Amino acid sequence: MVFKTPYAHHGKQFYRECTILGTIDFICGDAIAVFQSCLIEVRKPLNGQYIVITAQQRNDDGASGFILQNCTLRLATPDAGDNVATYLGRPWGNFSRTVIMQSYIDIFVNPRGWIEFETMPRVQPYYLEYHNKGVGADLKRHVKWASATNDPRIVSNFTVRNFINGDKWIPSTVSHYLDLL
Repeated sequence: MVFKTPYAHHGKQFYRECTILGTIDFICGDAIAVFQSCLIEVRKPLNGQYIVITAQQRNDDGASGFILQNCTLRLATPDAGDNVATYLGRPWGNFSRTVIMQSYIDIFVNPRGWIEFETMPRVQPYYLEYHNKGVGADLKRHVKWASATNDPRIVSNFTVRNFINGDKWIPSTVSHYLDLL
């Protein structure tokens, strides 16, 4: 299935082996959502624009957030990233939460990794990376309000089993990983 700008508005959502295309804030909303083994392709934006993959909108300390697990992030065309700053995401809400784990980031990501929303500062955005690979997975100069961990106990909270209780509602006929890979 191919999505252009999925708006994960609310509720528990599970995306598996989808292709997602976009330029600015193209995975957005306030749902409790896991994107697992998806192909996420960035397209060339209009002149003067930059690329932002996620824009999570959690405004309280509730359960919502976006989890990208075992995804591949890459350019849709070879020139899509030419002279364009690319960011993993930005907070749309005061308590915005996005976790990218066990994914392959095959695009050059701006060394900051994440970008503030124009009305920053947000109260407590939660941005976490875990065991990502590829040219865009370099954490050295990422913003201070984002973090990385090597602790599987921390990221196990963001698996299909624990974050969206997928073992309770995703049919066994749907291929998925309940836990870390």
